[in-house]
Amino acid sequence: MTARQVAVDLQALSESGDYYNTALDLYDRGSRRIQRLSEWVDENLPALAESISSGLREDEELTVLSVGPGEGDSDRRILSHLRGRAHPKIRAVIMEPDSHMMRQYQDLVSKESAKLQDVDFDWRQQTFQEYQATAKEEDKFHFISSFSSIYYCGDLEKSLKYLYEKLHCGGILVVALMAGEGGFGRLWQHLRQTLGMTIDFFTSTDVEHACRNQNIPIAEIQTISIQCDISSCFDPPQQLTQDGNILLDFLTHTVNFAQNAPAEYRDDVLRFLGSEACSKTGPAGEAIFNGFDAAVIIRKQ
Repeated sequence: MTARQVAVDLQALSESGDYYNTALDLYDRGSRRIQRLSEWVDENLPALAESISSGLREDEELTVLSVGPGEGDSDRRILSHLRGRAHPKIRAVIMEPDSHMMRQYQDLVSKESAKLQDVDFDWRQQTFQEYQATAKEEDKFHFISSFSSIYYCGDLEKSLKYLYEKLHCGGILVVALMAGEGGFGRLWQHLRQTLGMTIDFFTSTDVEHACRNQNIPIAEIQTISIQCDISSCFDPPQQLTQDGNILLDFLTHTVNFAQNAPAEYRDDVLRFLGSEACSKTGPAGEAIFNGFDAAVIIRKQ
């Protein structure tokens, strides 16, 4: 069986509907990914907010665009830091296509109204493409964030160019996504080479290349350490627990990888997944996946 045949026989996780959300939720809980992103925001947003504030007039409204913030966990922290450090008057455009996540974000804002009382929210239940079609050309922003959402914006170079052009001079764009030199970046490269798979998700390496091609200056790239115990993925296929099976599907971004991938390919991928390229050994002998994220910080000169 050729790599091309293997790729054809495997269903992409991104095409699995609700199952993708189930797999993402399992990984998020095991890795505490949302918490780590929130910690990164708390550690780094104060300095970024000060940088933005220095270029604002006292009577000027600070404008924010949030691309696909989901349930708003990291986003409301960003807005709190901007409100407290940068400027009391904030207009925040929230672009989120999922109605359920939008409602959860709105409920979160209601619960924390005291912290966000001076933020004027503009809720847009739209995809990135729908927003582009309806946004005014003159709309500009001092701060734009895309946390784990740039994957869904379509053509990477065009999306980054659009967001960069939407920044005010002195504005900041932060794109957080999976690190090219982390476990996901290395595993997916191995899957492309071994199984001939096409994985639609980008990594920070792809963002670096896209910015270079578009002459977009990257100010800094910071690694966000995210790790997950993936020991349950290495049981024989017939003995995999439900969580082990789902977690392996998320890591490989396929549906029923353990059952549908030919044994020789499955064993090769598992060996690579457990190697130092992707994982390390924990104190009790467990396999700890290095699922690092990267925060790409772009400043408009």
